[in-house]
Amino acid sequence: MKGKSVILVVDDQFQNIELLEAYLVPQGYEIIKAASGEEALEKLVHNKIDLILLDVMMPKMSGIEVLKNLRVGEKTKAIPVVMVTVLKETEDKVKALEAGCDDFISKPVDKVELLARVKSILKISYYRQQLEEKEKFKTVVDKVSDGIAICSPDYLIKDCNAAILKYLNITNPKDVNLVEKLFTNYSVTINKEALMDLTIAHKTFDIVRQKSETTEALYLEVNLDVIKNSSGELLSIVFILRDVTAARTEEFLRQDTLTLISHKLRTPLGVINGNISLLQDGSYGALNEEQKKAIDNVSKQSSLLVSIVEELLGFTIAGGHSS
Repeated sequence: MKGKSVILVVDDQFQNIELLEAYLVPQGYEIIKAASGEEALEKLVHNKIDLILLDVMMPKMSGIEVLKNLRVGEKTKAIPVVMVTVLKETEDKVKALEAGCDDFISKPVDKVELLARVKSILKISYYRQQLEEKEKFKTVVDKVSDGIAICSPDYLIKDCNAAILKYLNITNPKDVNLVEKLFTNYSVTINKEALMDLTIAHKTFDIVRQKSETTEALYLEVNLDVIKNSSGELLSIVFILRDVTAARTEEFLRQDTLTLISHKLRTPLGVINGNISLLQDGSYGALNEEQKKAIDNVSKQSSLLVSIVEELLGFTIAGGHSS
């Protein structure tokens, strides 16, 4: 990719724009700012934008309304859009996906995740443009580290790049049913019925190959996109596979470390609280008023620490993984 990629950052909170700018500018991206949906649409008229980071919750015109406007514009319908959001409800995300959202980044924004997603989406967008302009699929996408497969409406692979062959251990991809391949050889974080429901044009899920005597563990994030013609007829299904093994492994290690630390803290805290109780009930002799106040203060702080440890344990359990 030649020249700087131009990213339009849309958020009604100036400090949020400043944070994204601080993360992206040192990486060589050019940033254009908009403080509202209306201003964003105006900036798109006068600037060539490669990617839009769009806040969902904005006054007057919400991010989803802006997105709907983009997807009906001839010059803006193909611009990739990443929704920056605190939304967690599936219904809200489905609305954004139905409106044409390409991906999500949650607030508070994690710098590493932001840069990885921006780089990947810009790369994919660039190669898609090359495909449209030059129709040289194999020449272009074989250089991409992400696996890309074009499937027929019945999920048979019609074309793919070298990364797909490597990730899925395929020798001859011709007419391989990709859905059957995934569910036969990998653990998939979406059920088959949901994956094959093409009423939702974009899906993101993981496939996992567990570690064995002959293979290392592999975690792949899969993005599925449905391609239709102007009359709504289904033409192709695009699968994009991104290797996220390093990120997932780091996440699991962090979870395991937090769990270990929490369990190690429980035992000494139990001993401390037990002795505090014995002091308070006079088992070690009567205490004067100053001693009672001191012990009560220690007890309060110890109880606070116990609560923190329990919250930490709850967090690691909620975010845990299966080995």
